[in-house]
Order: sequence, then C-alpha cells, then structure tokens
Amino acid sequence: MRMCALALAATTLALGAPAQAMEYKAVIDHPVGPIAADYAGTSHVVMQQVGSVGAGGRMDTLRCRWTVSLKVERHARLGAGQEARQTLTRSDVVQGSLPGWCPQREDAAERIAARHRDDLHAALMAMVEQDRALILAETEQLRDTPRAS
Repeated sequence: MRMCALALAATTLALGAPAQAMEYKAVIDHPVGPIAADYAGTSHVVMQQVGSVGAGGRMDTLRCRWTVSLKVERHARLGAGQEARQTLTRSDVVQGSLPGWCPQREDAAERIAARHRDDLHAALMAMVEQDRALILAETEQLRDTPRAS
C-alpha cells in the first residue's frame, strides 16, 4: 500500500532540465543592405512519471513520459546601427516515453536531447525559415521609424 502511495505521488512529479544548445547564423538580402541574424537555441526536456507500482504479483504500469521543447533567441542587425531581438519557442518538438521510473541522473535530459539532435535541428531550421518574414517586417518598421536626434 505504501509503495502504491509513493508511485501515485510520483505521477505528478515533473522534472525539467535544459539540455542541448544549438546555434545558426543567417544573412538575408534586403534592398537597404544585408541583415545578419544570429540564432541561439536551447532544448528543454521535461519528464513526468505516470502509472503505478503493481501490487503483489501484478504488473506495474510505471512509465516516464518526456517532451523536448525548443527556445531560440534571435538577434538581427541591419547594417551597423539597427537591431531587432526576438524569442521564438516551439513546444513538444519531440515526445516519447520509457518504461519504469524516470531517470534520476543529471545527464538523462541531455541524453534524450542528444538522441533527437536531428529532430531538434530540423525544428530550429523550420523556425529560422518562419522567422524570415518577421525579420523583414521588423526591418521595414525600423526603417520607417524616424530616429531621435
């Protein structure tokens, strides 16, 4: 009974850990001049314990559900003067589960993110591509805004 209570309490446990960092640089051609955009992405793994320990002779239903999200900081520069910053996020880039208890080791989140490095890189590149229109719009807005003297 005590073991079941422990497992039930663990079902609400969510472990979060930053995992892997990624970087990407892009140059966008614009009539006013090239726009340099630097992207710094960080993956974040969240683990949640679900299920329960089986009572004497019964199978347990313990599983560790995990999701990996991606947060990208973008810094764009137009020429030598104007700058635009933006934070882009995408939740649940990759998700899955493991049988048993969630790993308690500190490197567990890093190992999960490393196994899905290609998926995270593809998500980063998709975010960069979607951000292109936003950068161009921000550039037009900065260009049309009069500067304070």
